[in-house]
Amino acid sequence: MLQSLRARLFLATSLVLLVAMAGLLFSLSRVERAWLSDRNADALARSAREVALVLERTREASPDTLAAVLAAADSASGCRVTLIAADGRVVADSRADAGSLENHGDRPEVVAALAGRIGMDVRHSHSLGVDLQYVAVPALRPSPWAVVRVAEPLEIVRALDRSLLRVSALAVVSVLLASFVLAFWVSNRFAARVRALETVASRIGSGEEGARALELPSDELGRLGAALNRMSGELRARLRALEHERDEREHILAHMTDGVAMLDAGNHVVHGNASFAELLGAVAPAMPGMPFSEVARSPELEDLLARARVAPGVVEADLRLWSPRQRFVRAVATRPDRERGEVLLVLHDLTEVERVDRIRQDFVANVSHELRTPLTSLRGYAETLLDGGLQDEARREGFVRVIRDQAERLQALVDDLLSLAELERPEAGLRAERLDLRVLLARQVAVFRAAAERSGLSLELEGGGELELSADRARLEQVIANLLDNAVKYTERGGVTVRAGGDARMVWCEVEDTGPGIPHDDQPRVFERFYRVDKARSRDKGGTGLGLSIVKHIVALHGGEVALRSEPGAGSVFRFELPRG
Repeated sequence: MLQSLRARLFLATSLVLLVAMAGLLFSLSRVERAWLSDRNADALARSAREVALVLERTREASPDTLAAVLAAADSASGCRVTLIAADGRVVADSRADAGSLENHGDRPEVVAALAGRIGMDVRHSHSLGVDLQYVAVPALRPSPWAVVRVAEPLEIVRALDRSLLRVSALAVVSVLLASFVLAFWVSNRFAARVRALETVASRIGSGEEGARALELPSDELGRLGAALNRMSGELRARLRALEHERDEREHILAHMTDGVAMLDAGNHVVHGNASFAELLGAVAPAMPGMPFSEVARSPELEDLLARARVAPGVVEADLRLWSPRQRFVRAVATRPDRERGEVLLVLHDLTEVERVDRIRQDFVANVSHELRTPLTSLRGYAETLLDGGLQDEARREGFVRVIRDQAERLQALVDDLLSLAELERPEAGLRAERLDLRVLLARQVAVFRAAAERSGLSLELEGGGELELSADRARLEQVIANLLDNAVKYTERGGVTVRAGGDARMVWCEVEDTGPGIPHDDQPRVFERFYRVDKARSRDKGGTGLGLSIVKHIVALHGGEVALRSEPGAGSVFRFELPRG
């Protein structure tokens, strides 16, 4: 393109130069021809006057003498000399017989000379057969001739004209060649500037920030360079704004818990966030252009997308996705731009909502179940007493004791529920203070030793040094009490051993019993609310099924962890760890 631009500039300039020089040469040739004609006419007029002066001295000479004078004048000037009378008759001629010549009274130069002026004319001579330039002057005395005329062949003037034309043409050609060189240089310079502008425009288009066009000289191309620089600045500003907007959008999409994906008309992924890939069980986000069938193998989702492409509005459906783990999602599909055929698919993860709802339902069912037994007992024994049991002195005390025991069980259940509810509150906090874990363990062991001895069990605290930490004293005592209570209740032979230790960062405590142990299948669920390994035995022991759940929540509030090691028939070890800070 630049080569053609340079060629066009050069050709256009050359054409203008050619036309201008041709016009100049044409005008110059006409001016030179007129100048030569005038100059030659002046020379002929001088020759004519000189001949007139010479002939004035030989006016009385014989015809032969006159002819000799005319011949001498012709030879000296190279011009034909003619003497013409006042009536137009040719008196003498240096190159022709006067008698054979016609009357010249009507010749323009003769008419002017007879009127007392210098006459001039250019025409073809029939007597000589050539073109001549004639100049006639009045004679000094009108008799026997009144006009002296000289004539010169026009070929001489034309020869001079051709010589001058050659010189002029050579000068014009020289100037034209120099102009061609200058035009080529100018065209190449303009083409180079255009090429530089094209390069800068390409660099701007590719996003290079340092691309700048030359603005000098301040002609049209310079102003174009300035416009490119302004456009580059505005473009960079807009690109930065777009990049900032894109980054914000990507940041929002990347941190959304909902899966979002845009699919084109061919069901290929245009864009998808990380949550979308996670919900579908993909290792990494879907790459643009990937078929949706490779991202998610879900006929329900594909059917939803197909319905969204023909539906007038939003299409929703609750689906279960069988990714590496089961997901319950609400899928929403809509077409933001119906002309382009794209579909926006949003997956709301309801798995946690469903789990919480299931936990709530289970909790209500468990609470109802736990309350039903003691309430039934209370009502039954109360009705028994009212129906005559008060008069049965042998059994009424036992009835009242049962009512008391069931009321204590209800009280324990309510206390545990309130405690658990307080721990699960979002604003639940701790009243931390510096304390010695071994001192707390010693106190709780002393409290539970009597119950252990009544069951024929040993309860020992292994020795050790101080274990200072920052913790909530009441909460930590509740943890130790629940663990010791469970160990003593569910251990039939042997005993319970409590040990503690720590390092510079953590302290730990283990409660080991020699009870029946916990089956492996039940171990992951022992910290759930109302979960019992042996439900009948647990109720007989007065357990609420909430103790270990409370332990887990309190330890978690302290930033610690609780764990279980157990083998069926070989006892259990409950261990919790707490940070010192």
